[in-house]
Amino acid sequence: MIDLYLVRSALRDLTRTRNLIAAAVLVLAPGLLIWFLRLVALNRGGQFDYAAVYSLMSEKVVFGFVMVILSLVFCTSVVAQEVENKTIVYLLTRPIPRYRIITVKFVPALLVTLVTVWTALIIAAFSAYGLSHIGSSPLKHDLLLAPIGVLAYGTVFLLLTTLLHRPLIYGLLYAFGWETWVPNMPGSFQRLSLMAYLRVLAPHSTPEAAEADITSVLTPQTQDVISSHIAWVVMITTIVVAFALALYTFSVREYVPRDAE
Repeated sequence: MIDLYLVRSALRDLTRTRNLIAAAVLVLAPGLLIWFLRLVALNRGGQFDYAAVYSLMSEKVVFGFVMVILSLVFCTSVVAQEVENKTIVYLLTRPIPRYRIITVKFVPALLVTLVTVWTALIIAAFSAYGLSHIGSSPLKHDLLLAPIGVLAYGTVFLLLTTLLHRPLIYGLLYAFGWETWVPNMPGSFQRLSLMAYLRVLAPHSTPEAAEADITSVLTPQTQDVISSHIAWVVMITTIVVAFALALYTFSVREYVPRDAE
């Protein structure tokens, strides 16, 4: 019964109106961008390359932005929101192990994030390929790999919220600072980024024109090649280690309401 209460409480927090509005915007954004690019191509009398456009949107927008930002917001709230709402002390006095508390609250955050990412991918694929070509799209492959990305980023941000007082700020710096630039840096620097490994597992052929930023123009020839085997090992290891450390940290650390610090 306590587990059910925690799940219902987590889902209630995750599905607040502001969260639903933000998720809806993120879900629709890739599809709307694809329709806009389609209209621009048709108005200019050009040919709409649906495969290239979907690849760009799925890699850069859905995986690179929607998945990361939702994982950050939802997974850091597992602990941070309890601290902000001053309910952390009450939560920790419940007669169940701490690792079970955080796990039960973490699962709904993962599921909401994953469903949102899946929906964004589906809308983007249908917007690009349409009903007639959807069978030739990499949508199925992307849907199967989305849980790996959500788990990897979710567990990292869960660890962050168990360690730091303001995990959202540090998470934003990591997600849109480190994870934005490191995957495109030369040499072996990209091996320090989760997104680099995720791109290996979910490869998309992106047109050169769409990649015409300074970083990607200068570094493709000098980047190390990451094998699929290494990518799987790193992603799975990250998930296991980050989740284990989050469970341990939450089990031994003392948490107090924000105004009591």
